[in-house]
Amino acid sequence: MDNDFDLFDFALAQQTETTANTTPAPTATASHTLTRTELRQAAMAFLTTLKPAGIAANVPTRRSKYRVAAAGFWRPPTSRKTNVITKTALVVMYDDIDCCFSDCSGREERIAAINALQNEKSIIEADIRKNEPHLGATDDLFGDFRTWDYSSTTNPNYRKICKKLDRELKALTHGSKLEYIRRAGNADLCFLAIPENLVDPSIIPAEWGIVELTATPQGFKLIRNASPIPEVTPEGRLQLALNIAVAAASASCFANGIDPNGRMRRPPRKRPYFSFLTEKEK
Repeated sequence: MDNDFDLFDFALAQQTETTANTTPAPTATASHTLTRTELRQAAMAFLTTLKPAGIAANVPTRRSKYRVAAAGFWRPPTSRKTNVITKTALVVMYDDIDCCFSDCSGREERIAAINALQNEKSIIEADIRKNEPHLGATDDLFGDFRTWDYSSTTNPNYRKICKKLDRELKALTHGSKLEYIRRAGNADLCFLAIPENLVDPSIIPAEWGIVELTATPQGFKLIRNASPIPEVTPEGRLQLALNIAVAAASASCFANGIDPNGRMRRPPRKRPYFSFLTEKEK
């Protein structure tokens, strides 16, 4: 039996075959490695999105030690008091994994122990979800994204695992710059900004927010939010705010060609405004 011949189907098949033969194969794009300047710029860009009242780069967390990539502070919008700082935040930028931890011996073994404890914790949490369904939130729209109150479990092994894991995480960063910066008592929120895939976020203490710096138009990606630091004092917030003001003043003088002695020099060449715009914004 003869098949019906459709001229339009024949033409479409010929066009598809021609396109497949002439279309070049996609070429792999070379990955761009961010420079240290670009990493610092992305770290400050992230902090800027939090909309602080004041912000500066290269800020010391104490008098002159332990400078961070960026720091900012917030003030109440309607307060008559001029010295009230409601919140402070800082961003530590590291491009080397060794800077994140202390110089303790057996670091690799400790990280392996942390990973083992985290796997054991995940197994117990799965058991809690199965045997204690009442600990799950009831107001979640989707079951896959349901939140669980694991801290209220009656499983004694879960608390033991959490204590061991917390002890190992603190030991991994004990004596490091991260620990000294966190214990300074002047930042409510602490963020660690690192290049992509530099370190497993799960081995960084839970109070630290994790920001990955990427070679994308935005330049950063928030992986984990920061938890408020309870040891912060009003005096510590004010000290960090003053350090931010000093760092911002130095940057402002440099941008306008003024040296520390008040002498005027040629201002640094500024990039045109349009160089910061994308083709779509232009």
